[in-house]
Amino acid sequence: MRAAAWASTLVIWLLRLTCRIRVVQGAQHVDAMLAAEVPAIVPCGWHQRIIMSGLFLRSLVPRGLRLGFLISPSREGEFIARVARSHGTETIRGSSSRTGKEAMRALTQAVREGISPMMYGDGPRGPAGVFKPGAVILASRSGAPLFLVGCAANRYWQLKSWDSGQIPKPFARLTVAVGEPWRIGPLHGTGQAEDIAGEIGRRLDALDTVAAAAQRSSVAPA
Repeated sequence: MRAAAWASTLVIWLLRLTCRIRVVQGAQHVDAMLAAEVPAIVPCGWHQRIIMSGLFLRSLVPRGLRLGFLISPSREGEFIARVARSHGTETIRGSSSRTGKEAMRALTQAVREGISPMMYGDGPRGPAGVFKPGAVILASRSGAPLFLVGCAANRYWQLKSWDSGQIPKPFARLTVAVGEPWRIGPLHGTGQAEDIAGEIGRRLDALDTVAAAAQRSSVAPA
């Protein structure tokens, strides 16, 4: 496990050092969020682009973002946690699929402590492209705004996984589109949470489309 964690840490370092990141939509929302010293946000993205969005959010850590990830307490999760901690991010241990209530309590407490846990709504096992309501419930309970992140890379490896995961290649250009911070008030039933989760999915698809279009054009969207 130590060897695998060390190798994975080096790969992420290589990507951090060589990939160029450009925000093509919503840079003002990023600047405003960091300037306002919002205690925490709830970043959201698709599991397919977990590495891309993670690289972007990690780039905000020097500007004050305390980025976190929910990681399973399993042996595999320990390996991932070691890699995450080596890159200066926080880890919240729990499983959304096996210990959902305990994981939500841990996430809510983390947000109250100022940590911003990245929520991949169709993870950890899918179905791909279907955003589940966990992030909505977390935002409602904690009061932290949702922060939607869409991204694309001009060069990447496509995995044969349930989410068709994309890993950017070294020296890739990453384009990022983010939405305006979105606060969720009190929820009135699970139906409302599911409706909002569906809207998150649609907005993420739109942001991914903007980011991908910027790869094909030399002119970034306004």
